[in-house]
Amino acid sequence: MRAFLVALIKFSALALFGPLVVLLFLAPGLPLVILGGLIVLLAIVALVVILFSVMGAGKLAKVLQGSSLPRSIAQSVAESRHYGRLIMRTARQYPAGPMQDRLTLTLRPVERWLENLTRLEQGLARLYSQRHLERELRQVANEIEELRRRSLTALDGEASYLRDLLQSKKQHQAALKELKVFQTQAELRIRKIASDLSTTHAEMLLIVARGDFNDNRFQRLDENLQEHLTGLRDMLATMDELGYSQAAG
Repeated sequence: MRAFLVALIKFSALALFGPLVVLLFLAPGLPLVILGGLIVLLAIVALVVILFSVMGAGKLAKVLQGSSLPRSIAQSVAESRHYGRLIMRTARQYPAGPMQDRLTLTLRPVERWLENLTRLEQGLARLYSQRHLERELRQVANEIEELRRRSLTALDGEASYLRDLLQSKKQHQAALKELKVFQTQAELRIRKIASDLSTTHAEMLLIVARGDFNDNRFQRLDENLQEHLTGLRDMLATMDELGYSQAAG
């Protein structure tokens, strides 16, 4: 891999800066400002070529675009994954025996939790990248109000058309509100996942520190995790119905 990168850099330098050397030879009186601009431009192109070759088109596009999620939501997702990894590390580092076996059972819903969190994150990112719900809701509300005003003075034929159009706009408004409710609930769910996984990690550390194989404590922990996992699955089912799952076209 290292040899490939070295060869790629050498090739990029030769392919991009070679013409510049030829240009300097043919036009030695070229202004320094233009030369400096060309050097900067070629350096940027070379960097993009190298990144594109190493990372691939998909990853490079993600780097350039950044996350479409709000910063607070992206932070909660990162915290959830962090605590999930800590929980799994705590269980796997415990010495082999009945306690580790019981801790491993607790890991199963945590792993499914994190998998479903990724799906929910992708669905929200898809929603944020395609829609601006606050703006759309304001726009459709203004359109409904305008149609109502027009219908007051419209003649019979036009009035019938405006009523049908008004009904269609109201249906669209209801769909947008449903989508907004889902978005809000999904954001709250993601924040709660981060908080719950933090609590789960703290409880697991307490159990490990005490070395207390208390099945009742484990059972309560499992029930809480399973309850939240069920709630997360419900959110994913709603996301699928609304057409914002990762598999949706």
